[in-house]
Amino acid sequence: PIGKPIDNTSFYVIDNFGHLCPIGVVGELCIGGVGLSTGYLGKELLTNEKFVANPYREGEKMYRTGDLCRWLS
Repeated sequence: PIGKPIDNTSFYVIDNFGHLCPIGVVGELCIGGVGLSTGYLGKELLTNEKFVANPYREGEKMYRTGDLCRWLS
């Protein structure tokens, strides 16, 4: 368990189609919020792959960690 997001940070668990996963379903951990980095220094391709538009908050980005996780009840 990693706990809950800190203030001004959002965690999302998404499936392969970019939809939010319900409690107990495994998906990719994505992180958003004001504390999010703007990308990898000097690595534009990796930045574009990992830092994507956040479909749940207009005008924000989210970081696709590549880690698998699930919400616990």
